[in-house]
Amino acid sequence: METINKPAIEGGKPIRDKPIMALPELTEEEIEEIVRVLKSGRWTMSVGTKIREFEEDFKRYINVKHAIAVSNGTTALHLALRASGIGPGDEVITTPFTFIATASTILHQNAIPVFADINIEDYNINPESIEERISDKTKAVIAVHLCGQPAEIMDIKKICMERGLILIEDCAQAIGAEYDGVKVGSIGDVNAFSFYISKNITTGEGGMVTTNNDEIAEKVKLMRSHGETSRYHYTTIGYNYRMTEIQAAIGILQLRKIDELNNRRREIVKIYNDEISDCEAIKTPIEKKRVKHVWHIYNILLEIEKLRKSRDEIYEAIRRENVYVSVAYPTPLYMEPIFQQMTGHGKGCPWTCPHYNKKITYKPGLCPNAEYVSERVLTLPTQPSLTDDEAIDTARAVKKVVKYYMKR
Repeated sequence: METINKPAIEGGKPIRDKPIMALPELTEEEIEEIVRVLKSGRWTMSVGTKIREFEEDFKRYINVKHAIAVSNGTTALHLALRASGIGPGDEVITTPFTFIATASTILHQNAIPVFADINIEDYNINPESIEERISDKTKAVIAVHLCGQPAEIMDIKKICMERGLILIEDCAQAIGAEYDGVKVGSIGDVNAFSFYISKNITTGEGGMVTTNNDEIAEKVKLMRSHGETSRYHYTTIGYNYRMTEIQAAIGILQLRKIDELNNRRREIVKIYNDEISDCEAIKTPIEKKRVKHVWHIYNILLEIEKLRKSRDEIYEAIRRENVYVSVAYPTPLYMEPIFQQMTGHGKGCPWTCPHYNKKITYKPGLCPNAEYVSERVLTLPTQPSLTDDEAIDTARAVKKVVKYYMKR
């Protein structure tokens, strides 16, 4: 019989003596460029050139007419919604299995998030579920390309065109991903990217809006900087959603090596597949046909029916092995308190706009696949800075703990 070591949480020896820190790395070239910008004193969009250069490079890479740099991925989504005319009472269909910003930006526009279910095999929003949730108040769909794998974006686009809906791609996790050879972020009416520290390229914080629509592009440009048309003259309410020159300088150099960084993520994924795929209590992720997956993260599903512990207990045990794992995402968004407060327009509802007079119901069973996945998902890092040994140790720690807690 196979001998399985006790996890550290049970008094066994951890896989690693010191924790893994899966952080991005800046090259000397990037550091030198940051110093040049600092020494120039031109740190902002109004006096610098790096933001415009980054925008030009990015639009060529994605193959769109317009790329507008902003302060982060959340503000990119917010501007995409507002520039598209989404407002009070409008319904926007999206996935509940995603980061909060995808849905909270809908609330920023006093619009209503409507959650469609996901596919279990790739965790992305299901086009059939989108069709089921369309009403006469639906104005847009936000399709998230989760984990770096494109959603069925062409099917979703067809639905949007037939029903007169705006399509917004949330590409925060999918810089460089492709569907049928076409880069995500060039398919929707307006699209949002993030350059957060964990993303496939990073500027620390930062984001980008892309579009082929001239009118939407002009609105985004105007609103990212206070709605200012000329010095101290304003035509609309705007925001301070500007990127800095320092961020743009980093972004320019990061973008030049995007393929190298994404290829390194693929190498890490191969290590994980080689180490984990034979464990019968773990379902490893797939790369679907027709897509180029860029592996922002590596989500596995635990077959919890075969285990003596819950996903959260397994997660804690793996962390004790001094490897970095996380859970993206532990609950469907509609089960979070912010959305539960909205249900039925009860006393806890923090919004007072007239459209909230309609009954909104976010309850268990709304998206069964999303609930199934949320209960079982465990996330392994794919940061290019991970060494082969660190990736191997991460995979072996996961396998060690899962095997130990399997029902016998």
